[in-house]
Amino acid sequence: MNTSIILIIFTIFSVFIAFSIGANDETFSTVHGSRTLKMKEILVLTTILAVLGAFLLGRSVSETVGKELLNVEVNDALALTILISTAIWLIISSILGVPISTTHSTIGSIIGVGLLISGIQGVNWIKILEMGFWWVLSPVIGYIVSYIVYKLIHKTVISKLNGFKDFERTERNFSYILVAIICLTAFSRAGNDCSNAVGIVVGIGIDLNFILIIAGISFSLGIIVLGRTVIKSVGDITELVPSSAFASQVPTAIILFVGTFLGIPLSGSHMLVASLLGLAKARRAPVKKGLWKTVLIWVLTFPMAAILAIFLFAPIDFFI
Repeated sequence: MNTSIILIIFTIFSVFIAFSIGANDETFSTVHGSRTLKMKEILVLTTILAVLGAFLLGRSVSETVGKELLNVEVNDALALTILISTAIWLIISSILGVPISTTHSTIGSIIGVGLLISGIQGVNWIKILEMGFWWVLSPVIGYIVSYIVYKLIHKTVISKLNGFKDFERTERNFSYILVAIICLTAFSRAGNDCSNAVGIVVGIGIDLNFILIIAGISFSLGIIVLGRTVIKSVGDITELVPSSAFASQVPTAIILFVGTFLGIPLSGSHMLVASLLGLAKARRAPVKKGLWKTVLIWVLTFPMAAILAIFLFAPIDFFI
Protein backbone atom coordinates (compact mmCIF):
# COMPACT_ATOMS: atom_id res chain seq x y z
CA MET A 1 0.00 0.00 0.00
CA ASN A 2 1.17 3.56 -0.72
CA THR A 3 3.31 5.08 2.07
CA SER A 4 1.19 8.25 2.23
CA ILE A 5 -1.98 6.20 2.67
CA ILE A 6 -0.32 4.17 5.44
CA LEU A 7 0.65 7.41 7.21
CA ILE A 8 -2.93 8.69 6.99
CA ILE A 9 -4.35 5.39 8.30
CA PHE A 10 -2.02 5.36 11.29
CA THR A 11 -2.70 9.00 12.05
CA ILE A 12 -6.45 8.34 12.04
CA PHE A 13 -6.14 5.36 14.35
CA SER A 14 -3.69 7.18 16.61
CA VAL A 15 -6.33 9.88 16.98
CA PHE A 16 -8.94 7.20 17.68
CA ILE A 17 -6.93 5.35 20.31
CA ALA A 18 -5.76 8.51 22.08
CA PHE A 19 -9.41 9.64 22.17
CA SER A 20 -10.27 6.26 23.72
CA ILE A 21 -7.56 6.71 26.36
CA GLY A 22 -8.88 10.14 27.27
CA ALA A 23 -12.39 8.76 27.52
CA ASN A 24 -11.12 6.33 30.18
CA ASP A 25 -8.89 8.76 32.09
CA GLU A 26 -9.74 9.36 35.76
CA THR A 27 -6.80 11.59 36.78
CA PHE A 28 -8.99 14.48 37.92
CA SER A 29 -11.39 12.26 39.88
CA THR A 30 -10.14 13.33 43.29
CA VAL A 31 -10.41 17.01 42.35
CA HIS A 32 -13.99 16.45 41.22
CA GLY A 33 -14.88 14.19 44.15
CA SER A 34 -13.57 16.73 46.67
CA ARG A 35 -15.36 19.56 44.81
CA THR A 36 -12.09 21.47 44.44
CA LEU A 37 -12.67 22.31 40.77
CA LYS A 38 -15.73 22.40 38.56
CA MET A 39 -15.91 20.12 35.54
CA LYS A 40 -15.36 23.00 33.08
CA GLU A 41 -12.16 24.01 34.90
CA ILE A 42 -11.00 20.39 34.87
CA LEU A 43 -11.53 20.14 31.12
CA VAL A 44 -9.48 23.28 30.41
CA LEU A 45 -6.58 22.06 32.56
CA THR A 46 -6.57 18.55 31.15
CA THR A 47 -6.47 19.83 27.57
CA ILE A 48 -3.30 21.84 28.21
CA LEU A 49 -1.57 19.14 30.26
CA ALA A 50 -2.46 16.32 27.87
CA VAL A 51 -0.65 17.92 24.93
CA LEU A 52 2.37 19.00 26.99
CA GLY A 53 2.69 15.63 28.77
CA ALA A 54 2.40 13.54 25.62
CA PHE A 55 4.97 15.61 23.70
CA LEU A 56 7.52 16.32 26.46
CA LEU A 57 7.42 13.03 28.40
CA GLY A 58 6.15 10.44 25.92
CA ARG A 59 9.32 9.42 24.07
CA SER A 60 10.90 7.05 26.65
CA VAL A 61 7.78 4.94 27.24
CA SER A 62 7.00 4.92 23.50
CA GLU A 63 10.39 3.40 22.74
CA THR A 64 9.92 0.73 25.43
CA VAL A 65 6.54 -0.29 24.03
CA GLY A 66 7.54 0.02 20.38
CA LYS A 67 10.91 -1.70 20.38
CA GLU A 68 11.38 -3.97 23.40
CA LEU A 69 8.27 -6.12 23.83
CA LEU A 70 8.09 -8.16 20.64
CA ASN A 71 10.59 -10.58 19.12
CA VAL A 72 8.96 -10.29 15.70
CA GLU A 73 9.22 -7.62 13.02
CA VAL A 74 6.63 -4.89 13.55
CA ASN A 75 4.87 -4.35 10.22
CA ASP A 76 1.93 -2.13 9.34
CA ALA A 77 -0.76 -4.79 9.91
CA LEU A 78 0.64 -5.80 13.29
CA ALA A 79 0.91 -2.21 14.55
CA LEU A 80 -2.59 -1.35 13.36
CA THR A 81 -4.02 -4.48 15.01
CA ILE A 82 -2.54 -3.47 18.36
CA LEU A 83 -3.89 0.06 18.06
CA ILE A 84 -7.42 -1.01 17.13
CA SER A 85 -7.81 -3.83 19.67
CA THR A 86 -6.53 -1.58 22.47
CA ALA A 87 -8.93 1.20 21.48
CA ILE A 88 -11.95 -1.13 21.31
CA TRP A 89 -11.39 -2.44 24.84
CA LEU A 90 -10.86 1.10 26.17
CA ILE A 91 -14.12 2.28 24.61
CA ILE A 92 -16.05 -0.70 26.02
CA SER A 93 -14.67 -0.01 29.52
CA SER A 94 -15.43 3.72 29.24
CA ILE A 95 -19.04 2.99 28.31
CA LEU A 96 -19.25 0.81 31.45
CA GLY A 97 -17.73 3.69 33.49
CA VAL A 98 -14.80 1.52 34.59
CA PRO A 99 -11.24 2.93 34.69
CA ILE A 100 -8.80 0.41 33.20
CA SER A 101 -5.11 0.40 32.40
CA THR A 102 -4.12 1.58 28.95
CA THR A 103 -0.80 -0.11 29.65
CA HIS A 104 -2.45 -3.47 30.27
CA SER A 105 -4.69 -3.12 27.21
CA THR A 106 -1.74 -2.34 24.96
CA ILE A 107 0.47 -5.08 26.41
CA GLY A 108 -2.41 -7.58 26.17
CA SER A 109 -2.78 -6.77 22.46
CA ILE A 110 0.97 -7.05 21.94
CA ILE A 111 1.04 -10.46 23.62
CA GLY A 112 -1.90 -11.62 21.48
CA VAL A 113 -0.28 -10.80 18.12
CA GLY A 114 3.13 -12.00 19.31
CA LEU A 115 1.72 -15.40 20.23
CA LEU A 116 -0.29 -15.59 17.00
CA ILE A 117 2.67 -14.86 14.73
CA SER A 118 5.56 -16.65 16.46
CA GLY A 119 4.13 -18.55 19.41
CA ILE A 120 5.78 -18.32 22.81
CA GLN A 121 8.98 -16.97 21.24
CA GLY A 122 7.18 -13.99 19.73
CA VAL A 123 7.03 -12.05 23.01
CA ASN A 124 9.89 -10.66 25.11
CA TRP A 125 8.71 -12.28 28.36
CA ILE A 126 11.66 -10.98 30.39
CA LYS A 127 10.64 -7.39 29.66
CA ILE A 128 6.97 -8.21 30.32
CA LEU A 129 7.87 -9.72 33.71
CA GLU A 130 10.06 -6.73 34.52
CA MET A 131 7.14 -4.39 33.87
CA GLY A 132 4.78 -6.76 35.69
CA PHE A 133 6.85 -6.27 38.86
CA TRP A 134 6.11 -2.53 38.72
CA TRP A 135 2.45 -3.12 37.87
CA VAL A 136 2.03 -5.14 41.08
CA LEU A 137 4.25 -2.98 43.28
CA SER A 138 2.92 0.46 42.34
CA PRO A 139 -0.71 -0.06 43.52
CA VAL A 140 0.58 -1.63 46.75
CA ILE A 141 2.76 1.43 47.35
CA GLY A 142 -0.20 3.66 46.51
CA TYR A 143 -2.42 1.90 49.07
CA ILE A 144 0.18 2.01 51.87
CA VAL A 145 1.42 5.56 51.26
CA SER A 146 -2.12 7.00 51.07
CA TYR A 147 -2.97 5.26 54.35
CA ILE A 148 0.12 6.69 56.07
CA VAL A 149 -0.18 10.20 54.61
CA TYR A 150 -3.83 10.50 55.65
CA LYS A 151 -3.03 9.32 59.19
CA LEU A 152 -0.21 11.88 59.45
CA ILE A 153 -2.40 14.72 58.12
CA HIS A 154 -5.20 13.79 60.49
CA LYS A 155 -2.89 13.54 63.50
CA THR A 156 -0.77 16.65 62.89
CA VAL A 157 -3.30 18.97 61.23
CA ILE A 158 -6.98 17.99 61.14
CA SER A 159 -7.30 16.82 64.76
CA LYS A 160 -5.88 20.16 66.01
CA LEU A 161 -8.33 22.39 64.16
CA ASN A 162 -10.62 24.57 66.21
CA GLY A 163 -14.04 25.16 64.74
CA PHE A 164 -15.57 25.20 61.27
CA LYS A 165 -13.78 28.34 60.04
CA ASP A 166 -10.41 26.83 60.93
CA PHE A 167 -11.37 23.63 59.11
CA GLU A 168 -12.61 25.56 56.07
CA ARG A 169 -9.39 27.60 55.83
CA THR A 170 -7.22 24.49 56.11
CA GLU A 171 -9.17 22.62 53.44
CA ARG A 172 -8.92 25.64 51.14
CA ASN A 173 -5.13 25.58 51.53
CA PHE A 174 -5.08 21.86 50.79
CA SER A 175 -7.16 22.49 47.67
CA TYR A 176 -4.35 24.65 46.21
CA ILE A 177 -1.77 21.95 46.90
CA LEU A 178 -4.10 19.30 45.49
CA VAL A 179 -4.50 21.16 42.19
CA ALA A 180 -0.70 21.43 41.86
CA ILE A 181 -0.27 17.70 42.55
CA ILE A 182 -3.05 16.83 40.10
CA CYS A 183 -1.41 18.90 37.37
CA LEU A 184 1.83 16.95 37.85
CA THR A 185 -0.15 13.69 37.73
CA ALA A 186 -2.05 14.69 34.59
CA PHE A 187 1.19 15.78 32.90
CA SER A 188 2.85 12.43 33.69
CA ARG A 189 -0.29 10.43 32.90
CA ALA A 190 -0.56 11.92 29.42
CA GLY A 191 3.10 11.13 28.76
CA ASN A 192 2.73 7.55 29.97
CA ASP A 193 -0.68 6.63 28.52
CA CYS A 194 -0.41 8.30 25.11
CA SER A 195 3.01 6.78 24.48
CA ASN A 196 1.78 3.41 25.78
CA ALA A 197 -0.82 3.29 23.08
CA VAL A 198 0.96 4.78 20.06
CA GLY A 199 4.47 3.58 20.92
CA ILE A 200 4.02 0.61 18.60
CA VAL A 201 4.35 2.96 15.60
CA VAL A 202 8.01 3.46 16.57
CA GLY A 203 8.63 0.07 15.00
CA ILE A 204 7.37 1.15 11.58
CA GLY A 205 9.21 4.43 11.29
CA ILE A 206 6.48 7.06 11.67
CA ASP A 207 7.74 10.32 13.20
CA LEU A 208 7.25 9.95 16.95
CA ASN A 209 6.98 13.68 17.75
CA PHE A 210 4.14 14.06 15.24
CA ILE A 211 2.22 11.08 16.62
CA LEU A 212 2.66 12.21 20.24
CA ILE A 213 1.30 15.70 19.54
CA ILE A 214 -1.71 14.20 17.72
CA ALA A 215 -2.18 11.77 20.61
CA GLY A 216 -2.11 14.55 23.21
CA ILE A 217 -4.79 16.57 21.41
CA SER A 218 -6.99 13.51 20.89
CA PHE A 219 -6.46 12.42 24.50
CA SER A 220 -7.89 15.71 25.76
CA LEU A 221 -10.85 15.46 23.36
CA GLY A 222 -11.64 11.99 24.76
CA ILE A 223 -11.84 13.41 28.28
CA ILE A 224 -14.01 16.31 27.14
CA VAL A 225 -16.49 14.15 25.18
CA LEU A 226 -16.69 10.90 27.19
CA GLY A 227 -14.35 11.09 30.18
CA ARG A 228 -16.79 12.66 32.63
CA THR A 229 -18.44 9.30 33.40
CA VAL A 230 -15.18 7.72 34.59
CA ILE A 231 -14.10 10.88 36.47
CA LYS A 232 -17.38 10.92 38.40
CA SER A 233 -17.33 7.14 38.96
CA VAL A 234 -13.85 7.06 40.53
CA GLY A 235 -14.39 10.32 42.42
CA ASP A 236 -17.30 8.68 44.22
CA ILE A 237 -15.37 5.58 45.41
CA THR A 238 -15.10 7.17 48.85
CA GLU A 239 -16.08 10.53 50.34
CA LEU A 240 -13.43 13.18 49.69
CA VAL A 241 -12.40 16.61 50.92
CA PRO A 242 -9.23 18.38 49.65
CA SER A 243 -7.00 17.09 52.47
CA SER A 244 -8.02 13.46 52.01
CA ALA A 245 -7.91 13.79 48.22
CA PHE A 246 -4.35 15.10 48.58
CA ALA A 247 -3.39 12.04 50.66
CA SER A 248 -4.67 9.71 47.93
CA GLN A 249 -3.02 11.64 45.11
CA VAL A 250 0.55 11.97 46.44
CA PRO A 251 1.76 8.40 45.71
CA THR A 252 0.14 8.33 42.27
CA ALA A 253 1.75 11.63 41.28
CA ILE A 254 5.24 10.66 42.43
CA ILE A 255 5.28 7.08 41.11
CA LEU A 256 3.76 8.03 37.76
CA PHE A 257 6.18 10.90 37.18
CA VAL A 258 9.26 8.83 38.07
CA GLY A 259 8.04 5.83 36.05
CA THR A 260 7.30 7.94 32.98
CA PHE A 261 10.67 9.70 33.23
CA LEU A 262 12.42 6.30 33.41
CA GLY A 263 10.40 4.90 30.49
CA ILE A 264 8.38 2.39 32.55
CA PRO A 265 4.78 1.84 31.33
CA LEU A 266 2.53 2.09 34.42
CA SER A 267 -1.15 2.00 35.24
CA GLY A 268 -2.34 5.31 36.67
CA SER A 269 -5.83 3.86 37.05
CA HIS A 270 -4.71 1.01 39.29
CA MET A 271 -2.53 3.27 41.41
CA LEU A 272 -5.25 5.85 42.00
CA VAL A 273 -7.98 3.31 42.82
CA ALA A 274 -5.60 1.48 45.21
CA SER A 275 -4.72 4.82 46.82
CA LEU A 276 -8.41 5.65 47.31
CA LEU A 277 -8.94 2.25 48.91
CA GLY A 278 -6.00 2.91 51.25
CA LEU A 279 -7.56 6.25 52.11
CA ALA A 280 -10.94 4.65 52.82
CA LYS A 281 -9.23 2.11 55.09
CA ALA A 282 -7.40 4.86 57.00
CA ARG A 283 -10.64 6.80 57.46
CA ARG A 284 -12.69 3.66 58.18
CA ALA A 285 -15.05 4.95 55.51
CA PRO A 286 -17.27 2.90 53.22
CA VAL A 287 -16.31 2.43 49.57
CA LYS A 288 -18.57 2.65 46.57
CA LYS A 289 -20.72 -0.39 45.85
CA GLY A 290 -19.90 -2.26 42.68
CA LEU A 291 -16.13 -1.96 43.09
CA TRP A 292 -15.82 -5.64 42.21
CA LYS A 293 -17.06 -4.81 38.71
CA THR A 294 -13.96 -2.63 38.31
CA VAL A 295 -11.70 -5.42 39.59
CA LEU A 296 -13.33 -7.93 37.21
CA ILE A 297 -12.74 -5.65 34.20
CA TRP A 298 -9.12 -5.23 35.29
CA VAL A 299 -8.64 -9.01 35.36
CA LEU A 300 -10.27 -9.39 31.94
CA THR A 301 -8.20 -6.63 30.30
CA PHE A 302 -5.15 -8.74 29.36
CA PRO A 303 -7.03 -11.71 27.86
CA MET A 304 -9.73 -9.61 26.17
CA ALA A 305 -7.21 -7.28 24.51
CA ALA A 306 -5.16 -10.30 23.41
CA ILE A 307 -8.21 -12.11 21.99
CA LEU A 308 -9.35 -8.98 20.14
CA ALA A 309 -5.89 -8.64 18.60
CA ILE A 310 -5.80 -12.29 17.54
CA PHE A 311 -9.19 -12.07 15.81
CA LEU A 312 -8.50 -8.71 14.17
CA PHE A 313 -5.04 -9.47 12.78
CA ALA A 314 -6.10 -11.62 9.81
CA PRO A 315 -8.67 -9.17 8.31
CA ILE A 316 -6.39 -6.19 8.92
CA ASP A 317 -3.44 -8.00 7.36
CA PHE A 318 -5.61 -8.86 4.34
CA PHE A 319 -6.60 -5.24 3.67
CA ILE A 320 -3.20 -3.73 4.47
